[in-house]
Amino acid sequence: MPIPEQIGRYIIKTELGRGGMATVYRAYDPSFDREVALKILPREMLHDPQFRARFEREIKLVASLEHPAIVPVYDVGDIEGQPFYVMRYMTGGSLSDLIAKGKFTVQETAAIIGKVAQGLAHAHRKNIVHRDLKPDNILFDENGSPFISDFGIAKLAESSSNLTGSGVIGTPAYMSPEQAQGKDVDGRSDVYGLGVIVYQMLTGHQPYSADTPMGVVVKHITEPVPEILKDMPELPPEADELIKMAMAKDKNRRYENTIELAKALNKIAFGEEGNLTFSTNSGVTSRLNSNNNTVVPSKNRTGLIVVGVVLVVALIGFFLIRNQLMPPEPIATATIEQPTLTTVPVTDTIEPVAFAPACSADVTFPVPEVRLTDNRCLQRRAYALFAIPLDTTFEALNPEATCKVESTSGTRQVVSCSGPNFLELDFKVCQPPPLTNEELNQCSTDSTFDSANQCCVAIPPQDAGCVITEVQMRGCE
Repeated sequence: MPIPEQIGRYIIKTELGRGGMATVYRAYDPSFDREVALKILPREMLHDPQFRARFEREIKLVASLEHPAIVPVYDVGDIEGQPFYVMRYMTGGSLSDLIAKGKFTVQETAAIIGKVAQGLAHAHRKNIVHRDLKPDNILFDENGSPFISDFGIAKLAESSSNLTGSGVIGTPAYMSPEQAQGKDVDGRSDVYGLGVIVYQMLTGHQPYSADTPMGVVVKHITEPVPEILKDMPELPPEADELIKMAMAKDKNRRYENTIELAKALNKIAFGEEGNLTFSTNSGVTSRLNSNNNTVVPSKNRTGLIVVGVVLVVALIGFFLIRNQLMPPEPIATATIEQPTLTTVPVTDTIEPVAFAPACSADVTFPVPEVRLTDNRCLQRRAYALFAIPLDTTFEALNPEATCKVESTSGTRQVVSCSGPNFLELDFKVCQPPPLTNEELNQCSTDSTFDSANQCCVAIPPQDAGCVITEVQMRGCE
């Protein structure tokens, strides 16, 4: 799709990004002789009143937020029916760019998080929850100061309207459990997202990973909070407590607000909470590189970590090779004289096999319990989630759908099924009974032993212990 030359009075220079909601351009404003970021709704979405209403609401929300740590809005407009708004252009890149260069020290992390936390707290006091907090949405100016961007998908906390259809707002890697489950959210959902960002800044990677976005969502809901000290044992023990409290599955166990999280991080980093408030951009000053005034993550420990890994791999390889090259000594054997066999004629009659009695007609083969736990559209792809017993097999009977295990807990496992362009799903789960050879010998080949009733029950071929669940999928239109 070609880039427009001009939108309103703004001269378009290049495209900065394109998502499901809007496209962002780097533009020039001749009226004020400055570069700006311009965000506009794609034309193909204009026919959908839900998307347009959501975009117009986004403009009002962003324009109402004025804080030194929130990207300011300069202008709002409409061009041939396409609404757009204009923001300050941030020249220092994103937090995601900096994380890609290496891990941060606790002090560097605290300096950035302190300012971001104050911007979020300001929005929360206006009953605005960001809902999509992530490193890509934390931008820096030329002085290295962080700003929060893209409050556009935020919702008023008390609002009961739903303009998102079956979709879920947010990014799976940073989504709170309550948001992932479609429950009501408040500022503590952003506390969770900020905790995930702190974890990533200190370790260099996200706390949960999976092959699919839905797999990441499931882990945020079901898996324990990772222990950060396993990745970074040199961190103070209080860092693990901070992460577990910020990312608590129950939002009532998290920090009450982002300011409290930032104060706790300052205490670890600097020995004091700092003068963080709900309305200023104060706190502890970040340590900046004197050449370009941008935050530079520390990499002093990288060489030691690499050397340690190499030594561990070398030791493991040595023992594996030794076991291969030095087979066990042969066991001495003695020659045993074989006895002379004498043929004895058989005169006894072989008794016929005695099978267990047949089950009555009301006894059927047991089937596993299958529970549909979720059915949603995530990143424009339909997903259905099932909770099934751990010792079962499963498959999607639709050729265009695929299913996989996302997580296990206790005696059950969570399976997600997904695929493009289908509205119905037939999900088959089978749980054959664990039978011993002695039990199998009690029934003929066309039946199997029912240990609960101590009888033989007839089974249909390949369908014993199976159940098929039919699901009407929610589309992503």
